[in-house]
Amino acid sequence: MKHLILATVLSLVTAFLVSGCGAPAANNAASGNSANKSANNANTATVPAADSAAIAADLKKMVTDYAASTAKNDVAAYDKTTTDNFMFVSNDGSVQTKAERISTMRSGATKYETLTYDDIDVRVNPEGNGAVVIAKATVKGTNNSKPVDATVRVTQVWSKTKDGWKMASLHATNITASSDDKKTEENKPETNVNK
Repeated sequence: MKHLILATVLSLVTAFLVSGCGAPAANNAASGNSANKSANNANTATVPAADSAAIAADLKKMVTDYAASTAKNDVAAYDKTTTDNFMFVSNDGSVQTKAERISTMRSGATKYETLTYDDIDVRVNPEGNGAVVIAKATVKGTNNSKPVDATVRVTQVWSKTKDGWKMASLHATNITASSDDKKTEENKPETNVNK
């Protein structure tokens, strides 16, 4: 009798386990539970080339507008153009938060006479919500109470927020010699004075 009860219980448990182990993919598709599939497809979506080009064109204009407003020491425009967690790394290696940067602009410790950008290159991420801008900037004025008169290479990180595109960080590095100058020196013909 014990064997019969044990066999019955084992049969019921086995039947229960087997019925719960159906094909999950088929069950999910049949029941309309395709949320995971949609979410995964959204994660791999890319921006069409035309949209990427349009984003790049918009950001080039924003970079130029940013330079013009910064050259006018327009704190309101600076505030509107940058994210709340914006970070600036100056060509001297100092780092400022957005609040610190705005404070130096208001006090006059940061004041530009000129700021222009050239050679603007924009790389948009595949999702179309972020971009990196690399450009050459010519700047003259005062930055954090230090005089600046230089040509620098800048790297900007832009993020698409609910309020539109904003700059999240900016890093500047002095350009000490142009690549054209280096090429000229390397390609200079040798002269032999013993002829």
